[in-house]
Amino acid sequence: MSTMLWLMRHGRATGQGSDAQLLPEGEEYVRALGRKLRGEGLRPVACFSSTYLRARDTAFIVLSELSDRPDVRHLRELTPDIDPAEAWEALLEQPLPEGDVLVVSHLPLVGLLCGTLTGDDPGFSPGTLVQVALDESKRKGRLLRVVRSADVTG
Repeated sequence: MSTMLWLMRHGRATGQGSDAQLLPEGEEYVRALGRKLRGEGLRPVACFSSTYLRARDTAFIVLSELSDRPDVRHLRELTPDIDPAEAWEALLEQPLPEGDVLVVSHLPLVGLLCGTLTGDDPGFSPGTLVQVALDESKRKGRLLRVVRSADVTG
């Protein structure tokens, strides 16, 4: 088994501060995304989020749709302006388990992490989710899928 990384930007929020909340439409979208992923059989073995409120709430809502026991670990290293190398090292130190791992963060970090791992930043509007298959070293990966709001809300 290998590690499948699911990188997500938080849902639409009231602002950019650490205490900015999800907007009602942001909450509705991440809940719908969680239901879509549950229908596809996604069952994360771990979930990590930024310490910022909008990312914590996004992770909890999505994971609540995917698991009876949502357990989100909050990492300071997943806040917006952290160096992507520092963020990645913090995730590896957790350690990243084999299986599906959900990581919820912010711009520019999610784009930089995706670009570092895959060589491609597909663009992360609020609520965008990308699936990355990590190689054995967990230092490189292959971009498999991008899920945007239009894919969920039709």
